[in-house]
Amino acid sequence: MGLADRMIRLLWAVGGEDVAERVLRSHWRVLPSDDLAGRALRGRLVGELARELPGRLTAIREAVLVDELSLLDATERAAPSRATVLAIVRALPVGSPS
Repeated sequence: MGLADRMIRLLWAVGGEDVAERVLRSHWRVLPSDDLAGRALRGRLVGELARELPGRLTAIREAVLVDELSLLDATERAAPSRATVLAIVRALPVGSPS
């Protein structure tokens, strides 16, 4: 799945079509060359989602988790290393759910 598809899926899962379209139009940026997985872009989009939909932090975390898992290859998915698990946990947005 391509980066654009992943980001649309993430935004749609949390906020639906209207929010996904608005956030993507406002916050889509060219990716830095050292961020091929799109984590910096995802971070910007997640930050905007958290501002627009503060009561949806749990859904945002779940969407980020699904996105992180989609980046793993079959071997990592079957038996993730400690480093992989820690990287996924670090990727999850912090805050208290409302």
